[in-house]
Amino acid sequence: MHICLVRFSSMGDVVLQTATVNWLRSLLGKNLVLTFVTSKEFQSLVEGHPEINHVVGFDRRKEKWSEFMKRLSAHDEEHPFDLILDLHATMRSFRLKLSFWGVAQLTVDKRRWERFFLTKFKSKFFGRLWKGEPQVERIIRDLQDLFGDPRALTATRDYRRGKHEELTNLAELPVYPIPGKYIVVAPSASFHPKRWPVERFLELSKRIIAETSYHVVVLAGPDDTFCEIFNGVDERLMNLQGKTSLKESMQILARAELSIGNDSGMNHIAEAYEVPVVTIFGPTDPRFGFVPHGKKSSFLSKDLWCKPCSTTGKSRCYRKEQYCMTMITVDDVLARAKEALI
Repeated sequence: MHICLVRFSSMGDVVLQTATVNWLRSLLGKNLVLTFVTSKEFQSLVEGHPEINHVVGFDRRKEKWSEFMKRLSAHDEEHPFDLILDLHATMRSFRLKLSFWGVAQLTVDKRRWERFFLTKFKSKFFGRLWKGEPQVERIIRDLQDLFGDPRALTATRDYRRGKHEELTNLAELPVYPIPGKYIVVAPSASFHPKRWPVERFLELSKRIIAETSYHVVVLAGPDDTFCEIFNGVDERLMNLQGKTSLKESMQILARAELSIGNDSGMNHIAEAYEVPVVTIFGPTDPRFGFVPHGKKSSFLSKDLWCKPCSTTGKSRCYRKEQYCMTMITVDDVLARAKEALI
């Protein structure tokens, strides 16, 4: 059987879909062929994955859709698809499925209406009705009856054999040359309102250095110039903002003792490498499904009447102070970090 999984973006979402990959492999065995379709910029996330046979990337900046579909059609001719599993449910993935109308297709339910109502009516009202569950589990639960796998989550964990019961995983990578034991701090996020104040990340880093024996490594992209605040702070603090590729960042995360960051892809990568995380949720809501899933991981989120203010965290806060972030203190995060390191 050949299944084509489609998830174009974003970074964290692509990583989370490896749970679905592992479940399908645990269920259908070595005769299953898996092709993963994603954006070119995230292709390195799943390349070399032990359970994925083929990866097809779409470079939307340099490649026309027709050219991409021609490549994917050629791949289908060589390895015919038996099922297209749409894990994205967007217009782009709809266009892809339309081109393969003769192939059996399944599309995940992204709970758009539930998220809309939770955002519209806030936690005080709709939140009482919809508790949500981690996305890594939700997709498998949604599909398990169709595939006749009542023990889906348990079987996947047994198949993974992760030390912290993670469902996700990524390919093994070479060691990045960082001496000693270290904690990763990832202050960035896709949208500014989702970022815990960088000054607090700096204070947290100083406290980690002062109160533990660990080094601190800062990971962020080339555009995250606000991370220059970490430069020259301490010899045990290494600021790698803009200095590593995605694959190099993965190498660093894979061997960290802990990763601390916002609701973003870095912590999802860390968990896929069996590294515990502390995730800080601001305007987004943990019930959207992106909470950490490892047994030593945790998250912090304040239950405020105005939260969530949007489904993506993109909207600016209309209040004078963004309380969903400022109410989370350095002491709160440090306490969770120390718990995870025990």
